[in-house]
Amino acid sequence: MADPHAATAQELYRTMMRDRVAPRLRELGWKGSGQRFELPDPRAWVQLGFQSSRSNSASSLKFTINISVIDRQAWGAHQAEHPGLPAQPNPSTHYGPQFSPVRIGHLLAARQDTWWHISAAQPVDRVIRAANGVVASISDYAMPEIRHRLGHV
Repeated sequence: MADPHAATAQELYRTMMRDRVAPRLRELGWKGSGQRFELPDPRAWVQLGFQSSRSNSASSLKFTINISVIDRQAWGAHQAEHPGLPAQPNPSTHYGPQFSPVRIGHLLAARQDTWWHISAAQPVDRVIRAANGVVASISDYAMPEIRHRLGHV
């Protein structure tokens, strides 16, 4: 990981995602990189969307995770009614009640919106702890919810 004193918050975030989060998500079966990951399933679009705050700066960044499980047939029918929609839904976009993502914080024990913070001034071990927290939240809370939702597709 980069030296936190020589890197912007965005650089630390990208490095954290590339070196810590993405490899561990791949171990859990996810494919993708950057802000978007997909868990292959023939019945549904199962995606994670990493959403950054609009107020991010070079010195501070915060992000959250959106989880999206959308039935492929239902999406196809919705897309036919709304031809401007993409072939694959974006995991961080609300397309209506049936096609809305859930923020990971609402699946965690606190049941409230949750954002992780990265600061250009923070020690590398805190960035690593953030990465570990992200992966644990996905593994321990998002994955069971995804399995539950897939049971209803």
